[in-house]
Amino acid sequence: MSSPSAADHGRPPAGGRDEESRQGTDEVRAATDPRSPLGLGTGSPLPETGRTAVPAQVAALAAADPGRAAVVCGEDRVGRGELDAWAGRIAARLASAGITAGDRVGILADRSTAMVAAALGAMRAGAAYVPVDPANPDERIAAVLADARVAAVLVTDDTAHRVASHAPRALRVDGADVRDGGEVMPPAPAAPQDAAYLIYTSGSTGAPKGVVVEHQQLSASTLARREVYPGEPVFLLLSPLAFDSSVAGLWGTLTAGGLLVVAGPDEYRDPRALLGLVERHGVTHLLGVPSLYDALLAAAEQAGRPRLASLTTVVTAGEPLPEALVRRHFRTFGSGTALVNEYGPTEATVWSSYRRFEEPGPVDIGGPVPGVRLYVLDGTGRPVPRGTTGELHIGGAGVARGYFDRPEATERVFTPDPFAEDTGSGAPARMYRTGDMVRWSDSGGLEFLGRRDNQVKIRGHRVELGAVEAALRCCEGIRDAVAVVDAAGGRLTAFVVTDAPDALPAVRENLARVLPEAAVPARLRALDSFPLTVNGKADRAALAALPDPGPSPAPAAADPAPASDPVAQVSAAWAEVLEIATVPADVNFFDLGGHSLLIIRLQEALGRHAGVQPSVVDLFRRTTVAAQAELVREGATTGAGPAAPDTGRAQRARQERAARARRRRVEQGAA
Repeated sequence: MSSPSAADHGRPPAGGRDEESRQGTDEVRAATDPRSPLGLGTGSPLPETGRTAVPAQVAALAAADPGRAAVVCGEDRVGRGELDAWAGRIAARLASAGITAGDRVGILADRSTAMVAAALGAMRAGAAYVPVDPANPDERIAAVLADARVAAVLVTDDTAHRVASHAPRALRVDGADVRDGGEVMPPAPAAPQDAAYLIYTSGSTGAPKGVVVEHQQLSASTLARREVYPGEPVFLLLSPLAFDSSVAGLWGTLTAGGLLVVAGPDEYRDPRALLGLVERHGVTHLLGVPSLYDALLAAAEQAGRPRLASLTTVVTAGEPLPEALVRRHFRTFGSGTALVNEYGPTEATVWSSYRRFEEPGPVDIGGPVPGVRLYVLDGTGRPVPRGTTGELHIGGAGVARGYFDRPEATERVFTPDPFAEDTGSGAPARMYRTGDMVRWSDSGGLEFLGRRDNQVKIRGHRVELGAVEAALRCCEGIRDAVAVVDAAGGRLTAFVVTDAPDALPAVRENLARVLPEAAVPARLRALDSFPLTVNGKADRAALAALPDPGPSPAPAAADPAPASDPVAQVSAAWAEVLEIATVPADVNFFDLGGHSLLIIRLQEALGRHAGVQPSVVDLFRRTTVAAQAELVREGATTGAGPAAPDTGRAQRARQERAARARRRRVEQGAA
């Protein structure tokens, strides 16, 4: 059976005009009935005030209290007035370079206060900012900048060399001449339909695809965030600028008058360093993927709960939230710290639904955020009853303009919204077709069941990988799960993060009771953590490429290495973490199957075997047994927080080495 065309998708089936009009009226009326499927998905209305463009909101707060802190990264603390002036000087430089309203400006900057000023400065000049992650390979960076046809690129001293000679003009934003002196340009007028930013995602073919978000959508999304999370947060920013959850942290915090704490390039992947940031700055809110939050809680359990005592709200997003992590959260905090599970695609401006947990309970993605409409539709574009699986469509104030310079791709998934009331603006309402399969639960929340295009066949039977993973996450002791199919398409393997690997046979028995035979994984493999993509999500391709260890057991624990032999001590730690018997002294950790989260386990293993715990940054920098043995000899240890920052050339050299290491890991699939 063929699927409906893009032009027809989401529209009422063909019929008489009177019948079509009556059906449309009935559906619009149903959207106001909280008992109906449409009513369940209708968010509360947004206030009419507070929708001015984000740069103007930030400037108004700066004028009201210029001395109040706005952004901090490391030892660099920037006040509201200073940030506003810094962004104004960047905007003036862009204007002098010929940048005008409607242009696009790339940003290639590591995590820093300069990164924040660059994004604000680009919008202040009337341009849309296009962030690219320095952790990406040069080819990916060049492809994004070329596809967006940026008119200039904002860089820092550490990233300027990565802009190719044929690229548009590069402007440094972290020099004293820009930060502390020069003309300050006021925010350019921004119409609601003007583009605010482009965030690039990988399309189905792997080619980058830019999502255009306008000022009206950005303002609505941040206004909804202030409604759901009132007050002036101290927000820990973990996401890279090129990841759309950074929008929540950046503009949700700065428009609320809060303090943005940016985890630096040497801090964001080190749970112990993050603990130090939370404690030092009194962080009240953070947002991260569940796997990183799980690692943060593990570090907190070792260091003691008071280091996270300031947290009032933890938001998880970007990947499914395991029930085990919900239980772990409340074991750590009790009921004093809320846990919120957010869901939303880039195409709907970061978030569309949320579920707030005040105590442990079943995991779902909740209901609509203010100003959003959620529709669960069948293949003909009709709402399905509660409890029936359908495809999620998103309407309302957050629906983005579409994909940059890709009208056909835009038309396929951004379609007219037949359920929306006439707003009187003249522009037809639209909705976004997510490709995510969901259903309304009895409690009125959306259950996420996986991707529409994540369906596989095992021995001729259709299997939804998301359904297999959801069943695994409900099993006792399973903290996270990813299911993949082998190259031949005949065997399903599930990788799990679990506290009880010896209980996996019982887990499989439980699955056999709730899943069809073809959907029960032939193999369950326990890992301490999943390899991650650059955006911090589980890397399915890397999991599928992991070598099959076969039935052979993990190497037996060796006798303790002598204290006088650091090479033997490090080798023993590697053998434990990588589960291998032979460890070469000159082979890269990542070439042996290591990945970013295993580094954290390696740090702990070195503490047991060598009595020394080098920092995570040092372990990323020195990736052979021989190099890490030298760290042991030097006695490099991780303190309660990140090390004091270097200055001058030493700091630049360190950041460049870290950036090169990150790029190598991405290119090798180990990020």
